[in-house]
Parts: sequence; structure tokens; C-alpha cells
Amino acid sequence: MAVFLFGTSATFAQKYGHVNANDIFLAMPGADTLQTALQAYQSELEAEYTNMAQEFQTKYEKFNKEAGTMSSAVRQLREKELTDLQERITLFEQSLQDLMQERQIELMTPFQDKILQAIKDVAKENGYAYIFDTKNLLYSDGGDDVSALVKKKLGIK
Repeated sequence: MAVFLFGTSATFAQKYGHVNANDIFLAMPGADTLQTALQAYQSELEAEYTNMAQEFQTKYEKFNKEAGTMSSAVRQLREKELTDLQERITLFEQSLQDLMQERQIELMTPFQDKILQAIKDVAKENGYAYIFDTKNLLYSDGGDDVSALVKKKLGIK
């Protein structure tokens, strides 16, 4: 009976910890430049969109000016060119959000990987069975806040 009680109590003696991964991310060197990089990329995409729209507007105005003097074949060719350009603009506009999300993932992944590895290392080094992110934690009555240990592991003050 004593062996059974000792064995089950050892099972229940697991350590639980929690961190706020977002706070750790915000404290990491280079995290502030991530937002700047995203804004620069967004500006680049917006400039491309503006250039495409201006190109369309210029060609459309030229077409309207010269439409009366064009042959039927030239008119059809220019109409197709305008239609194709308008379709490219529409497709580009529809892909803007996806492009931004892809860029954000590309920039965030190295930070997330470092944080996750530091959390795993802290868990192993300090005997934690589970470490939860408080961002997604609905309720907690206990556990240790290991954020300071993770920050230390990452070299963050």
C-alpha cells in the first residue's frame, strides 16, 4: 500500500510553469525592427499598387483620347491590354493581405523558434512537465512564472 501511495504521489508532483510569450517577444532585441520591416514592406506593396493604378489610368485616358481615330484591330488590342491590366490590378489587390501575412510569418518565425527553444531548455533544466502560455490560458491556480528564466536563457534583461 505504501509503495502504491508513494508511486502515485510522485506522478502528481509534476511542476507546471507559465510564460507570456508575447511579452518575451517584445523584450527581444530586434523585435522593434520587425514592425518597421513590415511597414516598409507594406509601403513597397502600396507603391506597386499605386504604380499599376497610375499606369492603368494613363493608358485609359490615352485610349479614350485616341479611340475615335483607331482602327478596329488597334481598338480591340488596346481594350484587351486595358482589361488585362485591370485584372492584374484586381489580383494584386486581392493578394495584398496574403503577401503581408507571409512576410509577417517569415519575419516572426526566427523569434518564435528562439523563444520556443528557450522555453524547452528551461523546462528540461528546471524539471517542468508543462509550460503554458498565459495568452491562451483560461484559468490557472498555481504553477510558476518562468518568464524570467526564459528571458535569462535568451539573454534578455
